[in-house]
Amino acid sequence: MRPSPRTARNLLTATVAAVLAVTLLPATPASARRVTVDRRFFGVHDADLTSWPQVPVGSVRLWDAGVTWRDIETSPGVYDFTKLDAQVRAANARGAEVTLVLGMTPDFYATRGEGKTSMPVSLGVWNNYVRAVVTRYSAANWGTRGIAAYQVWNEVNVTGYWTGTPYDMALLTKATWNTVKSVDPGALVLSPAFATRIREQIDGMRGITKFAFAQVNHVPAWRYTNAISLNLYPLDHYGSVVGTPEKSMQLLRKARKILGYGGMPAKKPIWNTEINYGMPTGTRGGTGADALSPARQAAYVLRTLLLNAANKVKRVDWYAYDMGYLANGKTLGNTRLSDPGDRTTPTVAGRAFALAQAWMMRGNARLVGPSRTALPCAKDGNGTYTCVITYAHGVRRVYWNPDHRVRIRVARSATYKVGVYGGRTKIDGGSRLRVNDKPVMVRSKH
Repeated sequence: MRPSPRTARNLLTATVAAVLAVTLLPATPASARRVTVDRRFFGVHDADLTSWPQVPVGSVRLWDAGVTWRDIETSPGVYDFTKLDAQVRAANARGAEVTLVLGMTPDFYATRGEGKTSMPVSLGVWNNYVRAVVTRYSAANWGTRGIAAYQVWNEVNVTGYWTGTPYDMALLTKATWNTVKSVDPGALVLSPAFATRIREQIDGMRGITKFAFAQVNHVPAWRYTNAISLNLYPLDHYGSVVGTPEKSMQLLRKARKILGYGGMPAKKPIWNTEINYGMPTGTRGGTGADALSPARQAAYVLRTLLLNAANKVKRVDWYAYDMGYLANGKTLGNTRLSDPGDRTTPTVAGRAFALAQAWMMRGNARLVGPSRTALPCAKDGNGTYTCVITYAHGVRRVYWNPDHRVRIRVARSATYKVGVYGGRTKIDGGSRLRVNDKPVMVRSKH
């Protein structure tokens, strides 16, 4: 059984005091000159995997897909895997690795009258559920590993998803690790997801700061995970400034710093498990995002994927490929990978999702930093980003400036350029190129 709220608060307070008594340096990305990605980096959400996206997809995170704990365990000890089986088969058939979010609490296991967002009545009922799921989709039972990663919960620093304490979630994280690893040692355990959009989610009473210090028997909860999950949505606006992919990377740096103060090492893998743009919060939350032009949507996709890879994020799950319309005709995010009326045909942004894979993976590609200690996708004094990608037949350089129109000089061996629409145009080596907020890739021999 879980401890009382008073005990949990006392333990958490003691833990924070103990950690603060020790001088800890914040975690920052380890120095690296080269970064490679594999197809699993390119992930999506999709509520109905029977209508598979018509672009390459390397991984799928099952959330908002009707397969939470309360959807599967229909009464105590009774599990309905029908929908989850279909989704896992669809992903497996296309070689996409599956991550399943394990929460949320069925009403018959809820405590404190808080329903699906509450701590379950005991760790025993949680362990039984986790064991049933992992056993079903293990290689021993499924033939191959059907589900590759199990995520403890979604957005535990948002009360709409979790009303327990940080210590409660630390207990669930440890219990998940022990159960998953006892049944299928090769499966991954992904930390509960943390939202990063507003200050309250970072350092409020239930923010990332509190979870960074949560421990069970003096062991930090992050040790019971293979990777840390961040949902790196920026706000639609910060005052008059639009939330962009570059702002999302500022959120990443802030979260890494906080987790480092909690003792998490810089080498701990981070997954960006939800990303999109233009989502309002507060009183406008859920009302839908203002539209962006197709070209800017494609630009956001390319900039997001390049910057996440450059900053050593191991996976990016776009929310969502098949995003439908809200009642007011808008979609929740403004960067849509498919036509909401069709749900499988790629938009310009969806085709950019495939274009990014061609740039970042084809020909044994590697993103290269400007020095031995600098990460790729460096920004110069004018705010222009340059992502250098070496590959078997030459070099791809991707340029953009999110704020200004500038001119850059291309390499003398440059042969052609490719814009956000994917069209190829010949260029003269050593010529000057106009650059704006929409990335352009220039191919050269060296």
